[in-house]
Amino acid sequence: MKPYPLILSVCFLSIFCLPIQADDDENEEHEQQAVQLVNGEVVIQLDEPSQEISGLETRKIKQTEYQAEFICYGKAISAKPLLASRNQYLSASAQLSGAKARLSEAEKNISRLRNLHKNEAVSTRKLQTQQSLWQSEKAIVDELSYKINQIINDSRLQWGEHLTQWVTESDSAQFNKLLTGQSTLLKLSLPAREQHLSEINTLLINPAGDRGQAFEASIVSLLPTVDSFSQGLQYILLTDSPKISTGMNFTAWVPGHKSSLSGLIIPETSLAWHLGESFIFIKIADEQFIHRNVTNPIRVANGYFIAEKLSDDEEVVVKGTQMLLSHEFRSQIPDEDDD
Repeated sequence: MKPYPLILSVCFLSIFCLPIQADDDENEEHEQQAVQLVNGEVVIQLDEPSQEISGLETRKIKQTEYQAEFICYGKAISAKPLLASRNQYLSASAQLSGAKARLSEAEKNISRLRNLHKNEAVSTRKLQTQQSLWQSEKAIVDELSYKINQIINDSRLQWGEHLTQWVTESDSAQFNKLLTGQSTLLKLSLPAREQHLSEINTLLINPAGDRGQAFEASIVSLLPTVDSFSQGLQYILLTDSPKISTGMNFTAWVPGHKSSLSGLIIPETSLAWHLGESFIFIKIADEQFIHRNVTNPIRVANGYFIAEKLSDDEEVVVKGTQMLLSHEFRSQIPDEDDD
């Protein structure tokens, strides 16, 4: 039996296996060069062609001020109950005006008849009849005055002092806007743990819960009663936006009581998570990147707010974060050949 076929097979395998081994050595060397330890900090080295192929993008992000918010909910309500109170008030006021006019006339008649009675020009019976008429008109005035006070007190208990002024004003511009549909009345319920909305005049709302499409609503007054479900305070709001109609529910973003924070608003794609920790990648040179830990990122409409500061020459990675994350953690896996 001749050994030539066996020798040829071994040579063939040797020739074609050598380049494969060489490629593996080059890849290993490239991986070692891709991640380096500089001054105790892991630096990812990635050339510009590789950045372009992987779609990596960076951006300089300016410092901004962020006011913490909390979310609560409400509903656009009908102004009919308020209109009913106003109609009752106006009707009772008109009746009271007529009753006061009749009472004033009755008082004049009594004064005139008393003078005539002294001169025996009129009978006592006629004077007594006029006095009875005066007493009747006085009772009507007192009854209507009581009715008006009752309407005002009921309105205060239901709507508060500010909206009750709308009810009792002879010509309220805000009330007229409600009647003509130019404004919409809103009721907002706060969570039970939240206190009064001090020093806040407006807040943002949206029926679809979309913070990016939110519009302004002005705070009118605090209601006297709490919400039966959340046990939180209730506020009346007003908006001129046509994007909300009576009966719609809405989400509101209310500024928190804490002072504003200074930091960055980064895209969602910039933030990386690993083992419960969050961090971002920073470009420190044309082909060098490092990761930086982030504490308590706050979810906002267009990404996350982080209370971090960057120097002028640093850029945040906005695309390719996961790729850099893979590079860094792959470099931390020990080689099987290492002792």
